[in-house]
Amino acid sequence: MKLATHNSATGGRLVWWLRPLAWVINPTSKCQSRTLAQQLADGVKVFNLQVAYVNGKWRFTHGLAVYEDDVFDTLALMRLCARVKKPVYFQLYLDKCIWATKSETAFAELVADVKRQFSCQYFVMLSARVEGTNKYLHKSECNTSMEEHYWSLGWAKLNAKNWVDKLPLPKRHAKKYNAKYKRECKSEYLMLDYYDEV
Repeated sequence: MKLATHNSATGGRLVWWLRPLAWVINPTSKCQSRTLAQQLADGVKVFNLQVAYVNGKWRFTHGLAVYEDDVFDTLALMRLCARVKKPVYFQLYLDKCIWATKSETAFAELVADVKRQFSCQYFVMLSARVEGTNKYLHKSECNTSMEEHYWSLGWAKLNAKNWVDKLPLPKRHAKKYNAKYKRECKSEYLMLDYYDEV
């Protein structure tokens, strides 16, 4: 079983103008405690990267959160790592971030640019998707399957028996469910929020 992370970039640092609101944003938006560089060092192989166009720049985002890491610099780091610890897979999702300029056309251009700059055998874009829809702008031929109900809170919320478990609280869900996900996972890849909580 290979490790994958959901909302992989949320272990990074918030942009400066959101840091005073971290106490409000992090409980529902932060899904990883480790940065992307640390995850690569830990041997994570699949990354779910949610992005949005904020203030004239592509940023990693999740809900209210906008992170300062540069998308292209991060992908370049991942590609370098893939040369040593290959392969590395990633997904790009166009996030419904409230601060973003929303444009599927701009996202299509980003996807084309990423494919042009970063296409290589050991560094594979599995998919590029408009979040909240079934619309894929790119879907890899690569035979890498993941069971989506192991991604983050979805499975737990569907099966929740009390109201607290229905709340979007990634850290709480990770502490409660990650060991169960790991035991029950039948796919090649296990995608988790807070993978270090297993």
